[in-house]
Amino acid sequence: AAMPLGLDIKRYEITEITPDPQIRLAMDKQAAAERDRREHVLRAEGDKQRVELTSEGVKISLQNESEGYLIRVQNEAEAGKVKLIKDAEGQAEAIRLTAEAQAEALAKIASEIEKPGGMDAAKLALAKEYVDMYGEMGRESNTMIFNERPADMSALLAQAVTAMNAVAPKPESFMKPIASGTDQQNEQVEAMVTKKEN
Repeated sequence: AAMPLGLDIKRYEITEITPDPQIRLAMDKQAAAERDRREHVLRAEGDKQRVELTSEGVKISLQNESEGYLIRVQNEAEAGKVKLIKDAEGQAEAIRLTAEAQAEALAKIASEIEKPGGMDAAKLALAKEYVDMYGEMGRESNTMIFNERPADMSALLAQAVTAMNAVAPKPESFMKPIASGTDQQNEQVEAMVTKKEN
């Protein structure tokens, strides 16, 4: 048995431990494993956040792109609609103005024909147009059409209208032969025009 020597130990402190080499190797391996584990955890969390943020960015980008495309399509459709409406309104206005101008011109011609010498002036103007049409047809073809009765005004009118249709720039005729000419005269003129076109 021990005998008290008069000293009372309250605490003690270990300043250095020198473990066995195998224990030190095991402790080093444990510390390294812990560091590797933390590194993998942090790397995995970083990859997860990166994927989430990339996915969210792609989602926002696609959403903004689709919304922008929708707005562009809507604007283009609205612009096309407005253009069609404006074109239709412009055409309607042009047709209305053309019809009014033609009506005024016809009224003016009718009033002038009723005046003394008006009919003679109309015949002179028609004869001038008739000669001009012959000149136009002569430039385009070597086939010429002459009226066998130049003094017959009805035949002259029918032939002039047919000639004007033949040299008109549009494919469809803008005037029909005047019914006052004889059917035989109209058929002769149309046959000659058909021959010229072929």
